[in-house]
Formats: sequence, C-alpha cells, structure tokens
Amino acid sequence: MKVDLLRLQLPPWPGDGASHVEVRCGWRAPDGKWHDGGTRALDAVAREFQPKRLEACLHPGDVPMASFALPPLSGRRLRAAVLGAIEPCALQPLDTLVTGFGPRAPDGSVPAAWIGQPAMHGWLDLLRRHGLAVRELQLPAAFLSCPAEGWTACRVDRWLVVRNGRSQGFAQWLPEGTDCGAGLATCAGNDAALPPVQWAGDDDEGDASARWSGEGWGWSLQAGESAAGSAVVGAALVRPVVGWAVIAIAVWLTGLNVYAARLATQGQALKRQMAARVKAAFPDVPVVVNPLQQARQQLEARAAGAPQAAASGDYAGLSRAAASWLAQAPAGQVQGLRYTAGELRIRWRDGAAPNAEALLALQTQAKEQGLVVASDAGALRMTAALASSEPAAPSAPRQKDAR
Repeated sequence: MKVDLLRLQLPPWPGDGASHVEVRCGWRAPDGKWHDGGTRALDAVAREFQPKRLEACLHPGDVPMASFALPPLSGRRLRAAVLGAIEPCALQPLDTLVTGFGPRAPDGSVPAAWIGQPAMHGWLDLLRRHGLAVRELQLPAAFLSCPAEGWTACRVDRWLVVRNGRSQGFAQWLPEGTDCGAGLATCAGNDAALPPVQWAGDDDEGDASARWSGEGWGWSLQAGESAAGSAVVGAALVRPVVGWAVIAIAVWLTGLNVYAARLATQGQALKRQMAARVKAAFPDVPVVVNPLQQARQQLEARAAGAPQAAASGDYAGLSRAAASWLAQAPAGQVQGLRYTAGELRIRWRDGAAPNAEALLALQTQAKEQGLVVASDAGALRMTAALASSEPAAPSAPRQKDAR
C-alpha cells in the first residue's frame, strides 16, 4: 500500500537480539485522511506499506521527558544549561545518553528528553534491518494533534501521554487501578482546574486520527545528539579547519621556496653582471671574486696614483699570475683572496687545499714566473721573489680584501 506518511509507535525496547517486534502504526492516505492500523509486526509493516515518508516515536517508558525553567540562552550555552538540568534527573552518566530539547516557551520553560544510547542505536539498527530506516526518533507526544487550547491525551500501555503545546508534552505513569481521568487530575494538580482535554483514540475511545495527525512538533532525538555531541560536532568542525590550515601552510611554504629560489637566481645573475662590469672597467683584474670589493680596491689604487699595469709584485700582477692556477682548480674550492702589502693569500675551503704534490707543482710554476708560493694554515701565500728577499716598507700597510 502506497501511503503519504507512515508513523510507528514503538513498544518498550526489547533488548539486543529480539527477533519478533510488534509496533502500532497509523498512516495518512493521499487524500489527507488519517487511519489507525493497529498493532502489526515489523516484518508485516515493511511488506504492506510503501511510505513516501516514515516516522517513529519512542515508548514513554524508554524516554523520560521533563520541562526546565531556564534563562534566555542560545547555542552552546543553552545546551550546557539543559545538560546541567538533566544530570541530576538521569539515572545514567550523561556521556551514555542521547539528549534533545525543544524551544524555550514564553514562560521560560524548556522541554527536554533523554534515552540511553543502547536503546537509541538499537531501535535505529532494528528498523534499518527491516527496511524501515529513519534518522531520528520522535517523542511520544509528537504524533498527538496540537490543540488550539487545553490538552490532547492518549493512553499507551500504562502511561498517559499528553501534548500541551506546539513543542511541549509529558508522560505520566498510571499505577494499577488508576484511570486516565485520575491521572490527568494528578498532572494538573488536585487544586487546579483541569484544562479541556481531547482524547485521542485508544481502542474505541475518542478520535483515532488525533493519535497520529499531530503537526508542528519542532524537536526530536537524533543519534548524534549525545551529551558528548558538542565535542563530536567541535571535532567535526575542527578537522576541516585544520586540514585547510595545513593546505594553506603547505601552499605558503611552496610559494616561499619558489620565491627564495627566484631571489637566489636573481642574485647570481646580478653577481655575474657586476663581475662583467668590473672586468670591463678594470681589464687587468684576472679573477673577479668579490666585484664590489675589488672595484673599490682598483679605484683606491688609481686614486693613489698606482699604475694599472703594475709589476708582478702588486695586486694586479699577483692575481694575474694566480688566475691560471685558479682556472685549473675545481669550482668552489677557493673561499677568497686577500692582498696585503705585496702579498696575496688564497684561502681554500675546508678540505680543498692542494696536497703536497700539487703544492710542489705550483711552487715550481710560480718560481718560473718570479714568484714565491708557500703554504700557511690552509692558505697559499704568494709574493714576488724580490719582495720575499727585501724587507717591507716601514709605513703601515693598506689592506685590500677581495673576498
């Protein structure tokens, strides 16, 4: 049978492993009329009905309901206040419960309900196994029609279920021998006037459609609404944020590395341009290691009146003689050149100094050019042969560094 809306009134939770469960059902036909289908097995319900929409409400014995007077709060503060109000009323730890609450009424009351997680998840799994999947479970009063004034009430086993507002209701246990009228009087208070009551059908009493035709109920119990639900929701919100933050950092680091590589390339190009300009301005400089420093040294030499084509003992002559050696050395072995008063020191990088055989070859080659080469603490000290035999001038030397 194709129906517009099928509603199920669940019995008390039978526990895990239950094989035969009967539920009471009601449905709305396409013409808008409600019908009470009585009690049927879950298997029969799944076979007989093809609903466009399915809803199920819990048995009043499984889900305590209460109303708490709370200040006007919102969001997480309201949820924390509701949980704080539920805690002394519940018989289980909060982290083992599924909780829910409705909107705050004008008188400041907030309706709330709770159920143990095993019963909640057990019902959802059992209905799903019978092809009757739902995402939430309604409260016992949710299916009752909402009266314009007064209450709508029905009896479920030995419970009196009452809807007394758009999103408010309660359930009252009826001791043995107590009728519904006495139960309603107890709920209203013995000294208070009983409001008008519309009875929903129970067997042959009242209007059967009023038991199922309720609309506008605004809250329910959902599997994710546990007392720890805020932490779960928080974690669900934090994970995407952390993921996007990691992606943003990775993109930023990649961009930073690309920018650093571009700067390094531009720096090398600028250094080559400076070296080319120094070489063009001072052709006598055979090797350009530090363009800025060497250009400054050449300008100082010109300002002092030193000839550009000096003897083999000046900076240009010594560096020209060393150029052929440096051209034969592997790239990156020379750390710097330093010229001081007729002496050129070539500093090697760690582990790059020539061995004894190579040093002997350099000394032989230098001697043929009128130069003296000696090894001194990881560096080569090169002077003109004449400078090595004559004492240095008494004036203070002027240092020129070509690092």
